[in-house]
Amino acid sequence: MSKQASALRNGPRRGTGREVAYQVLRSRILDLTLEPGTPLEEAVLVRDLRLSRTPLREAFVRLASENLVELLPNRGARVAEITVTQLSQYFEALALMQRATHRWAATRRSDRDLKQIAVHRDAFVKGARQDTVTVPELNRAFHAAIAACCGNSHVSKLYNELLDQGLRLARLTIDQVASKTHTPAMHTETLIAEHAAIFDAIEGGDAEAADRLANAHNDLFRRRLYEYFVNRRSTAADLVSLAESG
Repeated sequence: MSKQASALRNGPRRGTGREVAYQVLRSRILDLTLEPGTPLEEAVLVRDLRLSRTPLREAFVRLASENLVELLPNRGARVAEITVTQLSQYFEALALMQRATHRWAATRRSDRDLKQIAVHRDAFVKGARQDTVTVPELNRAFHAAIAACCGNSHVSKLYNELLDQGLRLARLTIDQVASKTHTPAMHTETLIAEHAAIFDAIEGGDAEAADRLANAHNDLFRRRLYEYFVNRRSTAADLVSLAESG
């Protein structure tokens, strides 16, 4: 059985064919079951999802609009690659959206919003200390809760798409967090402290502090990826681009 078939062997979920294909493929791409660059073989997917080619191709188009799939002329589709040269633009966009959402959240959030953010802050503390593998998803949920109260649905949507991209990047580097200076536990505690500071700034209505802390949080993520690609012996030019992005 191919890796692709194995990843989807449980069959389709409920819903329209297009939605089924989109949800299953999106989930497998984000958790790296379908790794960057993996060809999306229509024949395999049609059989395993028990769908026709039309809804499958519609799902490909939707995923391509989210930069999770690459459509190849006359060659089908594949899971979008992750390269160092693409990351400088990603981190520029992430820094812009992250700082905007956090700044606006500090000035626009309600008491109900604060409670939701606190729920995800506390869930991160509990879950991440028990299992570092859960860190990417829990981190995403915390920042998505902040985006939900920024008061701008367009910015929130764009930021959530960037958070999805970040899931793939973070999962690539879960093992990379362990180094001579930073163990997984140390990295987790750093994230916990940064989340607490971000929450305090938003709760206090301090937009400048929320902006500054969000930018620092973004830099932490970027440095971790830099270390990951250093160990993969990426080219010097690519590493300079990543180091200077954002």
